[in-house]
Amino acid sequence: MYTIKAVSVASGVSIETLRAWERRYGVVQPKRDASGRRSYQPADVLRLKKLREATQNGHAISKLAKLSDDQLNSTALLAQNAEALENNAPAFAQRMLKAAENYQPDHCDHALSMAMALLPVREVIKQVISPVLKNVGERWHQGTFTIGQERIVSQSIEKHVTIALDNYNRITSGTPMVFATLGSERHEFGILMSALLAASHGLRCVYIGPEIPAEDLAVLVTRVNARALVMSFVFNKSANNQRELKKLLALCPSELPIWAGGSESASLTAGIVDKRLVVINNFDRYEQELTLLATQKN
Repeated sequence: MYTIKAVSVASGVSIETLRAWERRYGVVQPKRDASGRRSYQPADVLRLKKLREATQNGHAISKLAKLSDDQLNSTALLAQNAEALENNAPAFAQRMLKAAENYQPDHCDHALSMAMALLPVREVIKQVISPVLKNVGERWHQGTFTIGQERIVSQSIEKHVTIALDNYNRITSGTPMVFATLGSERHEFGILMSALLAASHGLRCVYIGPEIPAEDLAVLVTRVNARALVMSFVFNKSANNQRELKKLLALCPSELPIWAGGSESASLTAGIVDKRLVVINNFDRYEQELTLLATQKN
């Protein structure tokens, strides 16, 4: 028999996450001694390792918890196949760029739809969509990509991500997260992809889009009783955005977590002291926060 600390070390699942998984999903059933301390069997450690590996490969814990050990083994095999596919993720990105070069929107759509069908959401975002957007932006600024070529890519991404987000929301319930940018922030792809990643973790998401005035956003998060507000800041208008952010903080519910990401988020939030405000500029950190949020009751 193992203590919860030993199980956490052996399985790679943090104690906080393990307790949340047990409480919400019953992933394992530890025994308790007279003092209420948990004790685990070796089989529990093996199961938790498989669960951790599967969640890291994009599977939702809410679905994995229902699987038997044999089914988890099959999931592990699928994860291995997914890893092989992930190594080919750059090929999907190159196909999208080639399609834009040749003014072939249908080919761009096909490449992205195949990537989304075959790869975990996190890999589509990290290895396909993000590199493509960066490449297209650089070419547009250099004058080697026309607006038409840029639109072939951007409209394909917006269409497929929006459809995927809608599909996830059809099978989830509960208090939603809200995703938006403030009135001076026009860049929306970062926040749109953030919403998709959150949805893939089993969280209900309300995507509002860019350039929302602080007053309107505060009303919305209050009316839907949002469990978190996620915003992106990449536009270099820090003074305007900072004024809007301060206004938003004054108007939002006192217990609402507000996550800020994007290249300008650190400079924009400098000097603002508010326990609700969390700057998340790291993809892995964002996923960790989503995993913890998904295990909490809503």
